[in-house]
Amino acid sequence: MSIAKFSAFMEGYVDFLEEMAQGEGEKYAALLSYDHKRVDKVVSRQQAMNMRLSQLEEQREREQEEAGLGGLTFQEILARLDKSQQEKLPELFPRFTRAVEEIKYFNGKSMAFAKEGLQMTGMTEGPAAPYTPAGRTRPEGIQGASLFEAKI
Repeated sequence: MSIAKFSAFMEGYVDFLEEMAQGEGEKYAALLSYDHKRVDKVVSRQQAMNMRLSQLEEQREREQEEAGLGGLTFQEILARLDKSQQEKLPELFPRFTRAVEEIKYFNGKSMAFAKEGLQMTGMTEGPAAPYTPAGRTRPEGIQGASLFEAKI
């Protein structure tokens, strides 16, 4: 089992998620500012982060599988490992959960604000997002969810 490798990967992944949560907060603040240049900058950065998140999640699944822990939840992983194998995982998992919750919270706030703004302008739907939630370009003419609706 490669628990040490999985633990080291998770440390970097959690750091990234915390950075992403901070970015989601900045995105919401930018929307509230009505400064289109600031919004464009933050949204572009978040698009890049969404692509990176997709890559990291695929890598997490591979690392977890290689460690013999495929398909397990964090609690199941901790229950399966003895204390000497757990490394930093007990402290990383709550940070992981907290970062994901913050991302969801600010993303929800941003969505609500953006939808309200669209309704105020008389638009019931915004333009189709040019990218999939995984960060890939959509084929011409294909409608899709906006950046704010990417699943975490």
